[in-house]
Amino acid sequence: MDLEVKGIAASLTNQTQPFSGRKKLLQQGQTPRSWAIQNPSLPVVPRLDLGSLVDSDEEEQDIIPENLPAPTSKYKLKYQQYKTEMKEGYKQYSQRNAEMTKSKITQQSPRKKIDDKCVQGEESIMGGLTTLDRKALLQQGYADVPYNAQSSMKKSDAEMVATERKKQTVAEQVMIDHLSRAVISDPEQNLPTERPESAPVFPDSKTAPLRFRKRTLHETKIRTHSTLTENMLSHKVQFDGRIISRNGHDACRELVGFFFAHDQSLTIYEYRQFGKNRTSVLPFIQKNIYSHQCGRRKGKQYQLGDFYIGANLTFLSSDHSSLPESIKENTLLILRITNIDQIALDSLKTDSVEPEDNLTSQEANDRLIFKAVQDSLKEQLHKRGVRILTGLAKYLQQLDKEGTGLLDKADFKQTLQVFHLEVSENDFESAWQILNGNDRGKVDYGEFRRAIIGEMNEYRKSFVRKAFMKLDFNKTGCVPITDIRKCYCAKKHPQVISGHSTEEEIKLSFLETLKDACNKSDEVTYGEFEDYYEGLSIGIVHDEDFVNIVRTPWGI
Repeated sequence: MDLEVKGIAASLTNQTQPFSGRKKLLQQGQTPRSWAIQNPSLPVVPRLDLGSLVDSDEEEQDIIPENLPAPTSKYKLKYQQYKTEMKEGYKQYSQRNAEMTKSKITQQSPRKKIDDKCVQGEESIMGGLTTLDRKALLQQGYADVPYNAQSSMKKSDAEMVATERKKQTVAEQVMIDHLSRAVISDPEQNLPTERPESAPVFPDSKTAPLRFRKRTLHETKIRTHSTLTENMLSHKVQFDGRIISRNGHDACRELVGFFFAHDQSLTIYEYRQFGKNRTSVLPFIQKNIYSHQCGRRKGKQYQLGDFYIGANLTFLSSDHSSLPESIKENTLLILRITNIDQIALDSLKTDSVEPEDNLTSQEANDRLIFKAVQDSLKEQLHKRGVRILTGLAKYLQQLDKEGTGLLDKADFKQTLQVFHLEVSENDFESAWQILNGNDRGKVDYGEFRRAIIGEMNEYRKSFVRKAFMKLDFNKTGCVPITDIRKCYCAKKHPQVISGHSTEEEIKLSFLETLKDACNKSDEVTYGEFEDYYEGLSIGIVHDEDFVNIVRTPWGI
């Protein structure tokens, strides 16, 4: 192969030769080699003048036709409509821009939108509401979330099925525990067998109790005085309960109790669930006859009239050795009845005749005194309940330097003055006499706070417990702030939907007010979580509004 031809063919100028030129050479009979020798240099391409591409006025005049027909009335009308639409669209665009600018200015304080709705007037009882009060009131916005009846019905149906299944499981376990105990283990089996005087005594017979003798089935005393039958155990009232405690692990225990009418005894079982399928039912309070341990009815045996939603059952911790150590730390174990089988209760009340109790009128007067104090304080706590109640709990704990949970009258008066809670002297003395029924001079400050301020009903509190139990999946009684931040959802808050606030702003407002209620900045206990919603509940009239406030951000 000729190297010279190769070099020419590989040059850049040869590569840029037009295809049409090469076609001409082939038609004239010339080869690329001979053409390259005769034409050592290629023709120069003229330079492109970009300035000449600019249109002149003459050219523009030439482009537009001179004799155009006049527009018809149809096109004139379309043009007017288009012009009007453009003006209207620009006007709306200007208004939207003005509103967006205004919202950006007010967005620096997301609480301003609720000022007119939640804060009637600029000042509360002791002056203007604080920043924390306004941030806490933001949570009331969830009450305006539209009620999804279909979704709520599905959730409630599933909850009812799970609840009935739990009750049935516990009831079956109770019947098994009390009916399947071997009769041979009954204490009466230790007694010598009774023989008629005329019965012959065989030489090989022994006088030892049957329990310690080798015997056959027909020698066993089948029925004893304490033998229970299914018919006797069927006359019972089943109820759900919870422990009144600031310990989250104990407060969230699922307890189911039974009161038996045939001997006025009661027992309480604890229901535990591990995952989706594993459950266990264990005795928490053994079946026995118990009495009240405090209050007006102290020393009186429990009767049917003592069982209703909201009633307290008290037990001495020292009488039950199987109780957890966290419960044994307190002298009294207080159980609150949260739900009860009302049909079974009414049926048993109809069949039984109980003597009238003279303490009923005294207890009614006590409740009227407490209600009067609670009503006066609720007016003062209407919009600042979260800050006052959470601060009150922390302050009372600081006063309790001994850690006994008991404070005297001077401590409670001082607490009311510090938080600017006005209670008349007569009302305070009346309430103190009721609470200090044992004349010890000291009262449990949790009981004092529940008595003079009140507490949310059990229906509301059940949703607060559900929310905390969802967060506390390890059942430790404490939830890290990071977990709360992850689980809290503000997407459905009205201010987020309207665009006046972001999800992050609503979430930060909630976390700031919740952290203020906590002793530790990185975790929340059940007591602190309950105090927060206890204060929020004071300003909510309807139960369904409060349920929306709890259910919407936590997805329960």
